[in-house]
Amino acid sequence: MSLLSLNNVTIRFGGLTAVDTVNLEVKQGEILALIGPNGAGKSTVFNLITGIYKPTEGEITLAGKSLAGVPTHKVAEMGITRTFQTIRLFTELSVLDNVKIGAHCSGKAGLFHALTRVPGMKREEAEITEKSLEALQFLDLVGKREELAKNLSYGEQRRLEIARALVSKPKILLLDEPAAGMNPQEKVVLMDMIRKIRDTGITIFLVEHDMKLVMGISERIAVLDYGKLIAEGLPQEVRSNKAVIEAYLGSGKFKSRIRR
Repeated sequence: MSLLSLNNVTIRFGGLTAVDTVNLEVKQGEILALIGPNGAGKSTVFNLITGIYKPTEGEITLAGKSLAGVPTHKVAEMGITRTFQTIRLFTELSVLDNVKIGAHCSGKAGLFHALTRVPGMKREEAEITEKSLEALQFLDLVGKREELAKNLSYGEQRRLEIARALVSKPKILLLDEPAAGMNPQEKVVLMDMIRKIRDTGITIFLVEHDMKLVMGISERIAVLDYGKLIAEGLPQEVRSNKAVIEAYLGSGKFKSRIRR
């Protein structure tokens, strides 16, 4: 069953077409990877889904509901959360407080309640803390909840970002180059974490350049080149697709990258 749909989605920046009539379905409960050379438009697709950009043409829907005109924070409330290429943490705050910030987006208490600390606000804050600790436990970070985010290792900071995105219990999690900067051991941990997240029922849609990771965890792969979707299918199908190989430097380097 389709959870997220992109229907003829196009965005232009002046005379540049960054994403060109893309049609893509993200199925409930799957791990889908979006790959392509640098500048292909992958992160732009994520920015369109999350409301940072508005499509010039086409429509994006979540569970049949249009995301047209929906602001970013409302997209998160509807069930789409994400991480970014570059780590975006509050480095001077604790690990726990970073995750609690992610949970507050789904909170119901208003400014008055927050300032007066009425019972309803106290209950909500306790619930947010509990949810945040659960997310940290799931990502094996609960033991570092009181540490400042800046003191975590690079791989742990990446996982902290994922924990913050997970705390609101999204329907779909967008991971933008989650393995960037990680060493091989950290990538193995990340792959296990992504599988664990999917096994809870959360759909995973990731952009990634590490082909070994992509081929190791993805159930389907879509390929962008110059903003156009040039291939879509099972990993073994994409691996042997001539258009995909040509897009990656026009040689056999693509195959050698995914076999390493």
